[in-house]
Amino acid sequence: MLNDNERRALADLERHLQHDPDFTARMDGLAGVPAEPPSPAVPVLCALLFITIPLVMLLFGWVGVLIALDLFAAAVALILIRRRTHR
Repeated sequence: MLNDNERRALADLERHLQHDPDFTARMDGLAGVPAEPPSPAVPVLCALLFITIPLVMLLFGWVGVLIALDLFAAAVALILIRRRTHR
C-alpha cells in the first residue's frame, strides 16, 4: 500500500502527464491502432531448425550445420527487421 506522501506524488505525476501534449499524443496514437497477433514465424523456424539439424549433421557434417545455422540467423534477422519497419 502507498502512504499519503506516495499517493500525493503519484497524483501529482498523473496531473502533469495529463497536461503533457507529447505524452497524450503518443498515447492517443497507440489507442487507435488495432493490435495484430504476432505471426509465429520465428517459433516455427526454431522448431524447423531443431528438427532438421540432426538430419543435416548426418548428411553434411559440421559444415552443413554451420551453413544451416547461418541461414537460420539470416532468416530470423530478416523477419525481425521486417516487423520493425512495418510498425
